[in-house]
Amino acid sequence: MTSLDLSAFKTFTEDLARQAGQTVLAQRPLARTEIKADGSPVTTVDRAVEQVLRASIERHHPDHGILGEEYGAKGLDSDWVWVLDPIDGTRQFAGGLPNFGVLIALCHQGRPVLGVICQPMTGETYLGISGQGAWLNGQPIRPTSPGSLAKAIASLSDPEAYDAATRPGLEALSRATLWNLYDGGCLGYGALAAGWLHVCLNGPNLDNFDICALVPVVEGAGGVISDWHGKPLGLSSSGAIVASADPALHEEVLALLPQTA
Repeated sequence: MTSLDLSAFKTFTEDLARQAGQTVLAQRPLARTEIKADGSPVTTVDRAVEQVLRASIERHHPDHGILGEEYGAKGLDSDWVWVLDPIDGTRQFAGGLPNFGVLIALCHQGRPVLGVICQPMTGETYLGISGQGAWLNGQPIRPTSPGSLAKAIASLSDPEAYDAATRPGLEALSRATLWNLYDGGCLGYGALAAGWLHVCLNGPNLDNFDICALVPVVEGAGGVISDWHGKPLGLSSSGAIVASADPALHEEVLALLPQTA
């Protein structure tokens, strides 16, 4: 894998983000919501966006695998696999709020190497390449270090998303930081990469399509992202995750999180 490979994929991924954004904006006024078998909501826009993304990937990279939230997996044994969450934050989207994003990731041999967090309503697109950089609408971004956890701003996911094993970690972190905001979703990870906040914490309810796109954005910017045990995240990851603006801060955060989670 070379920088040239990822440069070509970067251009293609930017085009995917544009297509996704156009689809959201065109279809949002007509969105209808259904409840899936697992009790979670899905909208007609979720499905439309994933259909557009899958069709483009299949047309331009027919040898690549695809994993999507709404239409499942194909070709996961490929070296290159695209991971799609067409609307991350469907509850907020269905409720008329702008706190959602389109997540697009490219994994190479199971590791996320390129990721996008796209918010069509605000026109913001975060794009990251692990080890190479991160950008907000084409401008380079980096996290800012607060110096210590006591001075950090944290984005904490919905408290209802934590179970008995992980709730003590949420509570410990909420007490240790300067101040907190709740349910920032994928946009919180973009804000961390851009230096607006310093820690993001999610409970155990995440799937791989919720996680993969966040990794290159945070890592490309210079931040750190892992599971609650400090282990790297990849195509097979699920469950509770945490991101921090710098390695020292990450160690402070991990020390507060229960290792039984």
